[in-house]
Amino acid sequence: MKKAYFCIDGFSFKRISDFYRYEHRVRSRLSIAAIETYLRFEITRRLDWNCSTEELDIEKHFYHPGESSQKAFEQKLIDCGYKVHYSERVNALEPKPNKNIFTDWIIARALRKYDIFILLTTQGQYSNIFKHAKRCKTQSLLIGWDSPCKNSTGIDSRWKTDKKLIGYAGIYCPLEKTLNQSESVFADVMFEKFCPNYPSNLLYG
Repeated sequence: MKKAYFCIDGFSFKRISDFYRYEHRVRSRLSIAAIETYLRFEITRRLDWNCSTEELDIEKHFYHPGESSQKAFEQKLIDCGYKVHYSERVNALEPKPNKNIFTDWIIARALRKYDIFILLTTQGQYSNIFKHAKRCKTQSLLIGWDSPCKNSTGIDSRWKTDKKLIGYAGIYCPLEKTLNQSESVFADVMFEKFCPNYPSNLLYG
């Protein structure tokens, strides 16, 4: 069985989810329950691996940008098999990505073998993780997101995945291409509005 180490940068996830909830025509947040199925689909498509739950074990971590979260969302994460990590010494007026991902990955990589490291983020400060994975000859996959959107003051802007991340990652998956294509197999299931309890094993058993 292959093993994957998957982390979600909660700072980026919240920005993406808020965009689809408040700015996009779909008017719905992302479904955390559907993320794993999307991930297995991309790994199968890009690496030609058998990504059934019998052949690929995914260890999942969610790195929250704050010191706490809404209990309902935290419970969703736990129900979907995520370990939830919170930030320390948070500035409520200027939230930033959780910095603990790199340390935890280094420790995990030293403890046991993973076949692939996967990170959902747009933030360049995590590029060293992909450099480390490359140095260790571990396959890596980045899930990023680019989109026009409103900034914190309501002015038209554009959110982009940092180029350093894309450069160091072994594989880059632009999430917006899946979310914005009406004919995509994931066009509906990726949003809570359509599939609030979408089972992650629907396609891969």
